[in-house]
Parts: sequence; structure tokens; C-alpha cells
Amino acid sequence: MGILIDKTIDSPYINFSKEGIIEIEGRSITEDVFSFWQPLLEWVSDYCKKPAENTKISFQFEYTNSSSNKYINEILKRLDNCYSSGHKMQVEWIYEEDDESIYQLGLDLQSICSIPFSFTQIEASKELARKIRIQNKKSGNEAVITHKYWDAIVRNGHGEDYIVLEEL
Repeated sequence: MGILIDKTIDSPYINFSKEGIIEIEGRSITEDVFSFWQPLLEWVSDYCKKPAENTKISFQFEYTNSSSNKYINEILKRLDNCYSSGHKMQVEWIYEEDDESIYQLGLDLQSICSIPFSFTQIEASKELARKIRIQNKKSGNEAVITHKYWDAIVRNGHGEDYIVLEEL
């Protein structure tokens, strides 16, 4: 049996299938990381006992916090042990062209395992790539940021700390 979880505002889409598909897509900022990620770790451990002939692992993150990164790292370690036993696996790391932090996370994870990685750069959403100028209400400091970054500020509850001065 697999695991299929719909994407929410703070947790990623998950598609783990006994047929050799392991997909994680979206943002992972869930408060209760243990309850979300622990069942996925257990599933991967069970999967590795009798994996499919070929396993395709696909990651496409918008954002992850450090707690989620620890679990993603652990998932890859368990899959890497399976790969080292002779099972065929491939990781596809998908990231937006302007997202250096997600790209770097992929490079960091690639460096700790032996599973082959491929990196796929996709075009950033035009709407989210548009820029705005904001001002911090307390300090008065101004910054030019993307709508994508602004959305993250608002999602994390800090939108009221800023004034949007203009769309660029």
C-alpha cells in the first residue's frame, strides 16, 4: 500500500507508491514534523525491504524548514542504503530558476548519498517573480523583493510588520 497526501499551505504533496514512485512537492513548514514525517520514514523502511525494480524519487520544494530537512535527509539515507544493496534508483531534484536555497539543498543532499541525482530547473511563475518594494514599519528599512518572497512573509505571519510601497 502506498501513501497519498494532498498538498496544504504548510505540508507538501506526497505520493509514495510500491510501484517505485516517491514524490514530494510543495512547502514543508508543518509545526508537528514528527507526526507528518515519521509515517513516511516508516513507509520508506518497509519499501526498501522489497523495492520495485526501478525507483524514481522526485523532489520539488517551494520551501522547507530545517526540521523538515532533517527528515528529508533521513529518507534519502534509507533509500541510499537500499540503492547500495543493488537496487536501481534515480533522484530528480526540481527547482525554480531563481531559487538558490532549494537548489543548494539539493546539492547538499546529493553530496551525502550515492543515488544518482539529476537537477531540473523550471521557470519561476511570472506572477511570483514580479517585484515589490516594501518597508519595515519598525525600522523604516526598505527592500525590493519578489511576490514569492512576500507570500512567504505573509504565510509566516509577518505581513503586518511591513508596508507595500509599490509594485515594480
